[in-house]
Amino acid sequence: MNTSNSLLALCTRFDDLGDWTVEQQFVLQMGSSYLLAHGIGEALKKNPRTTLTIKESGDYTLWVRTKNWTAFWSDGKTPGIFSVLVDSKADPEEFGTGCGGDTPEEKASWYWHKGGVYHLDKGEHTLELKDLTGLDGRCDAILLTTTDEVPGNSLEDYRKLRAALLPEKTEDKGDFDFVIVGAGMSGLCAAIAAARFGSKVALIQDRYILGGNNSSEVRVGLGGQINMAPYPSLGYILNEIGPDRIGNARGAHHYQDWKKWDVIAAEPNITLFAGYTVDKAEMNGNKISAVEAVEATRQNRIRISGKLFSDCTGDAHLATLAGARTMMGREARSEFGESLAPEKADGYTMGVSIEWYCEDWNTPCSFPDSLDWGLKLDEETVEPVHRANWYWEVGMNDDQIADAEKIRDYGMYVAYSTFSYCKNRLAKKEDWQCTHLTWVSHVSGKRESRRIVGDYILREQDLTRPIPHEDGTCTTTWRIDQHYPDPRNAYKYPGAEWMSIGKLVPIDPYAIPYRCLYSADIANMFMAGRDISVTHIALGSVRVMRTCAMMGEVVGMAANVCREKDALPRDIYTTYFQDLVALMKKGAGRTDVPYTQFYHQVDRTGHQAEDR
Repeated sequence: MNTSNSLLALCTRFDDLGDWTVEQQFVLQMGSSYLLAHGIGEALKKNPRTTLTIKESGDYTLWVRTKNWTAFWSDGKTPGIFSVLVDSKADPEEFGTGCGGDTPEEKASWYWHKGGVYHLDKGEHTLELKDLTGLDGRCDAILLTTTDEVPGNSLEDYRKLRAALLPEKTEDKGDFDFVIVGAGMSGLCAAIAAARFGSKVALIQDRYILGGNNSSEVRVGLGGQINMAPYPSLGYILNEIGPDRIGNARGAHHYQDWKKWDVIAAEPNITLFAGYTVDKAEMNGNKISAVEAVEATRQNRIRISGKLFSDCTGDAHLATLAGARTMMGREARSEFGESLAPEKADGYTMGVSIEWYCEDWNTPCSFPDSLDWGLKLDEETVEPVHRANWYWEVGMNDDQIADAEKIRDYGMYVAYSTFSYCKNRLAKKEDWQCTHLTWVSHVSGKRESRRIVGDYILREQDLTRPIPHEDGTCTTTWRIDQHYPDPRNAYKYPGAEWMSIGKLVPIDPYAIPYRCLYSADIANMFMAGRDISVTHIALGSVRVMRTCAMMGEVVGMAANVCREKDALPRDIYTTYFQDLVALMKKGAGRTDVPYTQFYHQVDRTGHQAEDR
């Protein structure tokens, strides 16, 4: 569109963000971070507000980039609505109620919602957002334009508009020995190990909180065992940063975020870039030379160069930007000879858990009735529990990358619908009179998406026969734990399941080959976490966080060997593996702190229990 005499205001750049939440999970899918009215059923009181400068007086049309987040599942009026105030006057429109097209996918996509026309004189004016429900209305940007053109809804159109109205400058942040993208447990341990052995480390995290699934944002307990043969020193870093409590969907303090921050802050060789999403990789042949990242709130851009990189994103975002081969979904049984694999390959993955819990207080409360827009539940299908757990799982038949926001939204949709039914329509709703929905995560707790192809792809039979390899490193102890839609739930909600079952196959402790921890295609890229080189079946064992943490520790040590030998990740396997062995025997973690990481035994039956 013609951008002359137009002004674009990004909501995360407002002078005051009020009570709204900066949401940065979906930058790569929809082009931006945005503000989310995550009030858990109560309208947020403090409005985001900003002052802007109009350069020329004129009649300006108001456009708001937003989303009708329940439109994929319901034709009823969405609860995610808000109003926009221009110079303290509320626009007549309720924003977020429209749609981006005709199909369910298009209806629930980001779009430009048209507001009124305002005569604005040259000078300063104010914009303000007012939440109306507390049920996840969202706003990315506000466009004021004197043209009659309609801004395009496509991601390409949006990027062109931003480039025209908000030209970007990229700040160079320097050169590092080792650049790690992702600060979940694997990325944290990789950074600490590399730094303690002398490497200069850049750690880039797309959130402002560290720990990934084991943070107060997601609240998943740690699983797996550390300090196992053949290298029992691996795991002590995890003991330094991991909480001393187990369990899912507990209070924020339960996950002890401060331990992760304190250890990272104490390492002089680590430079942390929190809140930055890597969205570009610069290549020099088959090597990454630098990455660019955008910050979530101010949305400024930075560039970081390095000699070695590690993809600890879980979703293999760096690998994809660099052009590495990845896998997603289930491989056919014939491809790797796995008995647990399906006959034909498909796109099925284990799903996302959106954790939530409620509490019984002494005061009665209400919650909006979701009858018009919510999940259709009845006395047979509702799950009247006070806490979600691992088996509240969504998105198993969706694309975990392209549909990431839809999957997250469905998890919240199920949580709100369930609580609303219990409060308003359950046969024994009197039992819920004083029950308050205390917390609902808006951050996805992912199990599986893309996996990066390494020089070796770990298979089911490696774990079950077992087949040892000469380059074994850290040890996986979790059973092959595969999740599938709960048949009872799938019967009622085909294709939109929200409950799962676990099917477990026992294994003996198994040392993961080093060749699974670096890319076969990108010469200077490691990986650690759930995106390592394994099949879908093998992922069922290695994906738990204590195991992922030890992978990170190994990768951090390997990066240091590469730095000292002027080598690449593959050279460790071919030439310098004994140097890595020496470091794995030594370990990088402190042993003078209390040991709290006692083994969390996986339930032998995959039993569904609210309080496990």
